Amino acid sequence: MNLSLRHRVYLLLGALLLVAHLFVAATAKPGTLTVIGDAFPCALLFIAILSVGENFQNTHGILPQFWKLIAAGLAFVLLSQIYWFYFDSMRVFSSASPIPGDTPFLLAHVFFLLAFTLRPHVLFSGRDLRIRRLDFALLSLWWFSLYAYFAIPWQLFVQNFAKYNPAYYLLSFIQHLVIVTVLVFLTVKHSGEWRRFYGTFLFAFILIGAGNLLLSVEMERGNYYAGSFYDTPFLVAVYCFSVIAAFSSSYQPRKSASPDWEYRQNRWTARIAMLGILSMPIIAFFGFYEKDVSPEITAFRLRMVFGSMFVLGILVFWKINLLARELVHLVQLTQASLENLKSVQARLAHSQKLSALGRLAAGAAHEISNPLTAILGYSELLADIPSLTPDDRQQAEAIQRHVHHAQAAVNSLRDSLRDPSAGDRIGAAKPSTS
Repeated sequence: MNLSLRHRVYLLLGALLLVAHLFVAATAKPGTLTVIGDAFPCALLFIAILSVGENFQNTHGILPQFWKLIAAGLAFVLLSQIYWFYFDSMRVFSSASPIPGDTPFLLAHVFFLLAFTLRPHVLFSGRDLRIRRLDFALLSLWWFSLYAYFAIPWQLFVQNFAKYNPAYYLLSFIQHLVIVTVLVFLTVKHSGEWRRFYGTFLFAFILIGAGNLLLSVEMERGNYYAGSFYDTPFLVAVYCFSVIAAFSSSYQPRKSASPDWEYRQNRWTARIAMLGILSMPIIAFFGFYEKDVSPEITAFRLRMVFGSMFVLGILVFWKINLLARELVHLVQLTQASLENLKSVQARLAHSQKLSALGRLAAGAAHEISNPLTAILGYSELLADIPSLTPDDRQQAEAIQRHVHHAQAAVNSLRDSLRDPSAGDRIGAAKPSTS
């Protein structure tokens, strides 16, 4: 496969960064690794975004939107890494709040999940992208609400990492589990280049999920430090994004065998979004009666749930409005199709009438041509009689001329029946009067 020059450069730079990370992790002391270790993920993510961005204009179907969502997800992960790089390099806080770093990381995986639900391997018209964006907004707000409900209070009101970390890692694990499940389904279902496409993504997200799980365990044990080999799975996963973008830049989507796949996919996306909305009051109900929770946290959770439901309600109303407009548009298209069908039926009936008239005219032309031939033959015999007077001979020749004009008219009618555009030749040969 021919790779573009820029993709080759990005792959080379990413490979060099991976080698440098392995060298630093093996040789440098833990105390000097913090800033350097946080710089490697930022650099690799930036290269991955540039590599993915090369596919924005070089693809067809839904693939440009797919790569833009992947780039957006990588950008959010980069924001998370930049925060930790800033904290470790500046040390402006005595203890870092994980909220600015963890929130973009969680939201990034919503971008990734939506990208894969677009099914980029299928040729897609993209008419319902506005509705899909609203579904994405609903899911994003839902995930952020879950994070704000279960994890943020343990940092906003009390810095209790013993309760914050399990909640955050559980949400992150659920996100990765959902993405991995989707990718397993897509990898098993397809073959050839698209199996390699989804399989590489599956490998990358397994590395990210396993790396996060390993980090959480080692952080609890106090063994983790930035720049160590514990960061290697995540860095390899990020490099996989550059590899996928480079080797799949020429992939083309195919038409789906199922004609209603867009409808079924949109239906499931809408159901998942609505399920997230309906879960919010249930979570608030059980959270209200949760024990060992301070009143400040309970009040914050209730306000957050009510605020989220208000925004979610606005998004749902907006979606219903778009669906109503789409329904009106489809009704108008149906009415236009009915009018076109009636017009086609009228033209078909008129064409059938003209065809019947043409057959009738062809038969009449044949019936007229036979007696004209007989009349021409007898007039020629009459003109050849020696005893015929000059006046009678002149009349016989006049009969011949009229017969020739009549035959010309019949031949013109036959030509017009064979070629409708020649209809203006009918009557071009009219018998002259004498």
